[in-house]
Amino acid sequence: MSHVLLVGTAVSRKNSVGTLYRAASDGDWNPVEGIPLDTGVQAITPHPVREGVVYAATCSGIYKSKDGGQRWNRLHIPDAEGKEFWSLSVHPKKPDTLFAGCSPVGVYRSDDGGETWTFCGEPEAYAERIEGLPWRTASSRVMRIVFDASNPDLMFGAVEINGFILSEDGGRTWRDASAQLIKLADQPRLKNHIVSKHDFEGMIDGHAVCTTPAAPGSVFYACRTGLFATDDLGRSWRSLNVGNYAPIDYGRDVWLALDDPNTIYTALSLHSRAEGDSVGAIYRSTDLGKSWERADKGVSPRSTVMGMRVHATDPDKVIDVTRGGQVFWTVDHCRSWREAQLPANAGDAYCAAIL
Repeated sequence: MSHVLLVGTAVSRKNSVGTLYRAASDGDWNPVEGIPLDTGVQAITPHPVREGVVYAATCSGIYKSKDGGQRWNRLHIPDAEGKEFWSLSVHPKKPDTLFAGCSPVGVYRSDDGGETWTFCGEPEAYAERIEGLPWRTASSRVMRIVFDASNPDLMFGAVEINGFILSEDGGRTWRDASAQLIKLADQPRLKNHIVSKHDFEGMIDGHAVCTTPAAPGSVFYACRTGLFATDDLGRSWRSLNVGNYAPIDYGRDVWLALDDPNTIYTALSLHSRAEGDSVGAIYRSTDLGKSWERADKGVSPRSTVMGMRVHATDPDKVIDVTRGGQVFWTVDHCRSWREAQLPANAGDAYCAAIL
């Protein structure tokens, strides 16, 4: 079966390559044409409707490909000099409307497929008001933007070291909704801090969010301390207790399955820079987080699983990548997995997509 693999890397050590790598039909990995070798590619978004169109969010802007990821052009975004882009999402009912999340924390919108952009502003953020948290540094960025399945004007975002944000007006304005996430850190097992003195830091180290038509208004949130869900716009949260089923619970990514609104995938690891045997895995829940099972049986990630992606239209295809450049993918709905390794000079890998 023919397919294309895309993986984004960052300049993470001296002389390493931070760009987008492409491999066609299990072939060799090569940097794509048009994206610098000294940037960081943080998100890859295949368009769900426009065939061959793919977007890449990078430290040097947003790039677009019209030929399945072979050649890329940088899109012009006014007043974005010095900003890094970490996410890009396509509106589910308006295929030319895009939202891009950046660092310092902010959201941009395009209504013409990326030709022109408008800055929606900087979301009000809980961490901005807390001493010692890096609100306006490169450590804080909009990692994922998703839409409610029944009302796409209701939008949600995960922000690294800033928690959970939402918009109720189609992305024009955003507000923080992290207060109740922070309250969960009253539980001893959820206390965690690395870059500040606050032990709720791990709860607002947001990495990804997803929604499902099986539960309109509900959001699934992956962060440093696990997986959580809210059914009331962040006014209350519950743990999905993935640690009861997996020996690791650092939540790096979460995606909805295309063929079943009750099934979600998550990328789990030991911590952000884990190395060794079995330090990461893909888990799957077929009952919206009530129970979990390992989906990538038979593979052995040797470093943190930094990102995963479900194919835009084919539920049989899933891909994930480790920080150390191991790439795993399936084309038969997780029954079997294949593995490849990025070139030795590739920087840390952050994201992947399968076309």
